[in-house]
Amino acid sequence: MDRRLRRSLLRQGASPAEIEQAETGGYLTLLVLDRAVMPGARKYTLRQLAERAGTDLTTARTVWRAIGFPDLADDLPSFADADVAALRGFVERLKEPWFYDWGLDRAIPQARVLSSALARIADAESDDMARSVDEARRAGLSDEALATLVGERLDFNDIARLLDHVHRLQLRAAIWRKLAGSDPGTPGTVVATVGFVDLVGYTALAEGLDDTELAALVEHFSALAHDTVVSFGGRIVKTIGDEVMFITEQPAAAANIALRLAEASTQDDVLPDARAGLAYGPVLSREGDYFGQVVNLASRLTELAYPQTVLVSSDLAATLDGDPEFSLRRFGRRRVRGIGRVDFYRLDSAAVRAG
Repeated sequence: MDRRLRRSLLRQGASPAEIEQAETGGYLTLLVLDRAVMPGARKYTLRQLAERAGTDLTTARTVWRAIGFPDLADDLPSFADADVAALRGFVERLKEPWFYDWGLDRAIPQARVLSSALARIADAESDDMARSVDEARRAGLSDEALATLVGERLDFNDIARLLDHVHRLQLRAAIWRKLAGSDPGTPGTVVATVGFVDLVGYTALAEGLDDTELAALVEHFSALAHDTVVSFGGRIVKTIGDEVMFITEQPAAAANIALRLAEASTQDDVLPDARAGLAYGPVLSREGDYFGQVVNLASRLTELAYPQTVLVSSDLAATLDGDPEFSLRRFGRRRVRGIGRVDFYRLDSAAVRAG
């Protein structure tokens, strides 16, 4: 084995036995990636991790599960010094909260949300890594040659700095949204427009596509939705296959987003027709998601919409009334499950209605 590669792995905490097993098993590249992302010798069991971090085994296991990982064998050394430092920091924050009582009952749900979001980021990152490794292998590089190349080229600290910076930008924006001009006594409640957009006939279409084609369709829709929502100052809350949920404090921006996505789907050779539902009012923000009757109504209106149409709640229609950019037409009154009887309107751009 290349001496530089061996020395690098040893510095990053891999044991001689691990290196030998990886060389024999043909997965040196995987070991290099593993230690580039998480350097340090794995020498502590979960119980030892808890003891060194100054907490009990139950808390350590609860945190481990909350960040998305299954229980480990009691005698399996899976943790390094960095894990001890991270858990200790978490425990110390529980003991000395900032302004409010930030106990385990509040910290664990937050950990679940953060872990879920980071898991998606990790999936996206690993897609490119896996593709690059596969292409290198197809080109004829040996496992050792590829491992050496990865060890020389990959600096995860650069990636971590980028992620940290984007996180700071997003956190700053979220703080301003939730605190600037907010009323005391209503933490987490904001007045906003919630929108859902979904693809009509997606299920039937998906049955005729192979996995690669389906993944390409979903990625195409996600990219279109993300770019459209962000360009108007909105935020994607979540995407679930053929449906995207977004939110914005500006009603006109939400209307433009929905209309653009509905129109774009008709001009796209890949996507089926889209439809959308919008509702306006107070929503409860919790752990990166939004809840309340406004959210439920927007979802129900999406189900009622025809292909290529946008339906909006009466509150949003009243807010948009008089805006020369839009045309509103009362579409009906329906009993909506979980909400009751509601009036709703069809939204079009003024240019479309005039034509």
